[in-house]
Amino acid sequence: MSENSGMKEIILKINKLQETFKQLNVHMDIDLPQIAVVGIQSSGKSSVLEKFVGRDFLPRGTGIVTRRPLILQLIHHNFEYAKFDHSEKKFTNFEEVRKEIEDETDRVTGKSKGISNLPIILKVFSPSVLNLTLIDLPGITKVPIGDQPSDIEHQIRSMIFEYIEKETCLILAVTPATIDLANSEALKIAREVDPKGKRTIGVITKLDLMDEGTNAIEILENKIFPLDRGYVGVINRSQKNIDARQDMKTAAEQEMKFFRSHSIYKKISNRMGTGYLQEVLNKQLTEHIIQSLPEMKKKMKKILNGIEEELKDFDVESNVKALNGILASIKRDFQNEMGGHGPLVMKEGDMDLTFGTKIKNIFNEILLAENFGLDFSPESNNQLIKDIEIAIRNATGMYNSIFVSEKALDHVIVSYINKIKEPIVTHVDQISVILQKVVHKYVHKITKYPKLKEELQRMLMTFIMERENLCKERLIEMIDCEMAYINKIHEDFKTLRNEQNDNDSIDEGEDVATITESVKSKYEFIYKGYMQIYRDAELFFLLSADGLFIFKNEDQRDGIINWTPLNCLNISDYDRKKSFKLTSSGGKFIYKVIICPTPEVAKNWIDCFEKVGISVRQNSPSLFHFSLNDRNDEETKLANGSPKNTLMKKQVKNKKIKKNSASSDVEIVRNLVESYLTM
Repeated sequence: MSENSGMKEIILKINKLQETFKQLNVHMDIDLPQIAVVGIQSSGKSSVLEKFVGRDFLPRGTGIVTRRPLILQLIHHNFEYAKFDHSEKKFTNFEEVRKEIEDETDRVTGKSKGISNLPIILKVFSPSVLNLTLIDLPGITKVPIGDQPSDIEHQIRSMIFEYIEKETCLILAVTPATIDLANSEALKIAREVDPKGKRTIGVITKLDLMDEGTNAIEILENKIFPLDRGYVGVINRSQKNIDARQDMKTAAEQEMKFFRSHSIYKKISNRMGTGYLQEVLNKQLTEHIIQSLPEMKKKMKKILNGIEEELKDFDVESNVKALNGILASIKRDFQNEMGGHGPLVMKEGDMDLTFGTKIKNIFNEILLAENFGLDFSPESNNQLIKDIEIAIRNATGMYNSIFVSEKALDHVIVSYINKIKEPIVTHVDQISVILQKVVHKYVHKITKYPKLKEELQRMLMTFIMERENLCKERLIEMIDCEMAYINKIHEDFKTLRNEQNDNDSIDEGEDVATITESVKSKYEFIYKGYMQIYRDAELFFLLSADGLFIFKNEDQRDGIINWTPLNCLNISDYDRKKSFKLTSSGGKFIYKVIICPTPEVAKNWIDCFEKVGISVRQNSPSLFHFSLNDRNDEETKLANGSPKNTLMKKQVKNKKIKKNSASSDVEIVRNLVESYLTM
């Protein structure tokens, strides 16, 4: 690509003026030479601009994507990067450029798909571009979507006319070849301000998508709806190629291959394509600037003289007073809207809720009704039980568990706390949208000072969005903290569990010194000592007037493993030797055989259990023997002399015991999960 000879700097000088006028909020008062891009939604104008740059950088999606004018300044440079006038950052990642355009748009217009005529200025420095400045305007639409005002079409058309009605503005009218040129909205709008077609440049896109047997050769040869500056045809990437991240170089090669190999278009292929269009625009904009310079100089001198006269009569004190009055009025309106002190609004015969009431409803009704996204209703109970069953089975891996695993409890609680994040973030978004609507409602009352209105709205929107992001970060941090430590000694949690007669299990991760001191000061020890749980570890048991404590060892350095209240304990199958069965009704011990070091120790334990009011059921030889038997089914049958059907009954009974044990474990964990998450 070749730069227009001798005039390389002139477009850059106009760019500098454009930035200065925008900073002074007088960018619409002086008619600078420029090119405005006009077209309906999905006409392909964004794709044309991206091919100029050679990068994907413009927002994409359905509906109105461009909601603020984007002044795109292309500057030929040895290194590639992008820079916005509102930021000092240099962008080398063009995905970040797209996000910054979206964020900057939202800062002024909010997230309700509204539009604003406050432009975004983006400079793209690249060795693959020619010096060129274009203004990408919102696509023409007729149907409002979401929270857009019903007059969105009128607003967009007004914004477009604000640019293209000036004689210094060239109009790049983008029309897809898949529609009849007579119905082109872009050309219709251009003709309203440029009826003779002297300032309009036609661009025909999607030539490759025309019905078979049809072509646009007469349009491209300027025979139909002729324009002084003619038409250029381009081929954009398909949605499939965009999704596949096809690079621009390949797209440009395919574009020229299409024109050169097409039976109709090959005779004009030398003046088709995006590369040729960029050269044409560079040349025509440069020539247009030269033609406009005398009139522009004359107008600038007149405006400068007027500003100097205005400054002579400028009263700083009165203007500051007026500004303070405006700000105080907006503050008062905002407080009334949030606090409910303003006038009650009637809408179509019903009382319309104020924005403050809507925010309150999110806090007090929606979030509480949804329980922060947690659902313990009967309909979702099956999923919770399934989650708990899997967690219990996975908690011990290949090993057996003596107690209900606290790992399973922790895992389920953490997974359900994690579910809070999405609804919390969603409701923060909803509150942010409400606040943006409040700003829009009251700032738009400033009709006398349009520049002040735009800047004030931009500042307030920026503040709200910054606080929205900060709020989300803090809330997610709080949720992460809740997930990092499961506080099972919280008073609300303990009280609720005691009311349900659940086992008050204490986490192994708690401070050992605190636990031990608490146990020593609160409970009177009756008996203690080591006992072995059959087929498992030897643990240190401690009986008090209020329950049975279990530690890993006597010095209690590893903390309490478990505590079972006395009213949940049952003792059975005491064989007058050194074994008995410890059972918990509503606790975690389900048919656990306890083996004492000696018969004397066993008797002492039984005496102490009876002392605190626990009845002891004597030995049931067959059942007890079956529980302790470590042989297979056939050996058990021979040892007991039991007939086959008796043994089968015992097997069935044993399976029922295991099933009841598992069900009880799941119910315990389910109750604790609901208790923890709703306390």
